[in-house]
Amino acid sequence: MDHDQAQLALHEGSLSAALITPAADANGWRILLVARTGEQTPYTGHSGTEKVYHDLDQATAVARDLGFAEIRVEEAF
Repeated sequence: MDHDQAQLALHEGSLSAALITPAADANGWRILLVARTGEQTPYTGHSGTEKVYHDLDQATAVARDLGFAEIRVEEAF
Protein backbone atom coordinates (compact mmCIF):
# COMPACT_ATOMS: atom_id res chain seq x y z
CA MET A 1 0.00 0.00 0.00
CA ASP A 2 1.56 3.30 -1.03
CA HIS A 3 1.44 6.69 0.73
CA ASP A 4 -1.83 7.96 -0.78
CA GLN A 5 -3.63 4.63 -0.31
CA ALA A 6 -2.46 4.40 3.31
CA GLN A 7 -3.61 7.92 4.16
CA LEU A 8 -7.01 7.26 2.59
CA ALA A 9 -7.42 3.92 4.40
CA LEU A 10 -6.41 5.52 7.70
CA HIS A 11 -8.86 8.39 7.15
CA GLU A 12 -11.64 5.90 6.33
CA GLY A 13 -10.88 4.00 9.53
CA SER A 14 -9.80 0.70 8.03
CA LEU A 15 -6.24 0.92 9.42
CA SER A 16 -5.54 0.86 13.14
CA ALA A 17 -1.76 1.07 13.56
CA ALA A 18 1.66 1.07 11.98
CA LEU A 19 4.05 -1.73 12.91
CA ILE A 20 7.78 -1.26 12.31
CA THR A 21 9.77 -4.48 12.04
CA PRO A 22 13.23 -5.48 10.82
CA ALA A 23 13.31 -5.97 7.05
CA ALA A 24 13.86 -9.61 6.15
CA ASP A 25 16.16 -9.18 3.13
CA ALA A 26 17.88 -5.91 3.98
CA ASN A 27 19.67 -4.21 6.81
CA GLY A 28 16.89 -1.89 7.89
CA TRP A 29 13.29 -1.44 8.90
CA ARG A 30 9.96 -1.85 7.14
CA ILE A 31 6.51 -0.49 7.95
CA LEU A 32 3.54 -2.82 8.10
CA LEU A 33 0.10 -1.22 8.04
CA VAL A 34 -2.28 -3.01 10.41
CA ALA A 35 -5.94 -3.20 9.41
CA ARG A 36 -8.75 -3.32 11.96
CA THR A 37 -9.12 -7.00 10.97
CA GLY A 38 -5.52 -7.66 12.04
CA GLU A 39 -4.26 -8.10 8.48
CA GLN A 40 -0.81 -6.60 7.89
CA THR A 41 0.11 -4.95 4.60
CA PRO A 42 3.59 -3.65 3.74
CA TYR A 43 4.05 0.05 3.08
CA THR A 44 5.33 0.47 -0.48
CA GLY A 45 6.58 3.12 -2.83
CA HIS A 46 4.55 4.16 -5.86
CA SER A 47 6.24 1.35 -7.83
CA GLY A 48 4.70 -1.24 -5.49
CA THR A 49 7.97 -2.40 -3.91
CA GLU A 50 8.29 -2.49 -0.15
CA LYS A 51 10.12 0.51 1.32
CA VAL A 52 13.09 -0.22 3.60
CA TYR A 53 14.46 2.43 5.94
CA HIS A 54 17.99 2.13 7.27
CA ASP A 55 17.15 4.23 10.31
CA LEU A 56 14.42 3.48 12.86
CA ASP A 57 13.81 7.19 13.42
CA GLN A 58 13.18 7.69 9.71
CA ALA A 59 10.67 4.82 9.58
CA THR A 60 8.90 6.22 12.64
CA ALA A 61 8.77 9.70 11.09
CA VAL A 62 7.18 8.29 7.92
CA ALA A 63 4.52 6.46 9.96
CA ARG A 64 3.76 9.66 11.89
CA ASP A 65 3.59 11.62 8.63
CA LEU A 66 0.99 9.17 7.38
CA GLY A 67 -1.09 10.12 10.42
CA PHE A 68 -0.79 7.09 12.69
CA ALA A 69 -1.35 7.79 16.37
CA GLU A 70 -0.24 4.25 17.28
CA ILE A 71 3.15 3.09 16.07
CA ARG A 72 4.63 -0.13 17.41
CA VAL A 73 8.20 -1.32 16.97
CA GLU A 74 8.78 -5.08 17.13
CA GLU A 75 12.18 -6.71 17.05
CA ALA A 76 13.04 -10.33 17.76
CA PHE A 77 15.90 -10.92 20.17
